[in-house]
Amino acid sequence: MPNASKELISRLNTVLKNKLTGINQYFLHARMLKHQGDLKLADYEFKSSIDIMKHSDMLVELILSHGGIPNLQELGKLAIGETPMEMLANDLQLCETTLADTKLALEASDAQSAAILRKIMETQQEHIDFIHAQLNALQSTKKDVA
Repeated sequence: MPNASKELISRLNTVLKNKLTGINQYFLHARMLKHQGDLKLADYEFKSSIDIMKHSDMLVELILSHGGIPNLQELGKLAIGETPMEMLANDLQLCETTLADTKLALEASDAQSAAILRKIMETQQEHIDFIHAQLNALQSTKKDVA
């Protein structure tokens, strides 16, 4: 396997680690939000966990297509919030890390990998934008109450 492929596989596995961490973090946040009564945000978080699962599947396929072994055993530490604000802030941090790592993988990618990584980056950026909007709305509500 050429060095470029080894580097790409390593970077793809880093993105995969972030995605696998996100599945668990978003899923737990979704269930916590549901029990706190925030059904709209809970639904969004749940759907995000499913989207991330699909991204993980694409990454596994991509790594295998490059002759690598997908590392499904390594997960990052979950950053679980207690309030919607904390949950969103923690999710934002994971999203931004994942986006940065995906950009690094894109730098080492071939055309096939680049197309998949761009699709993942687009969805990642949409998620970041959504979280920013939610955090702004929560901040505004907090100021109105104070």
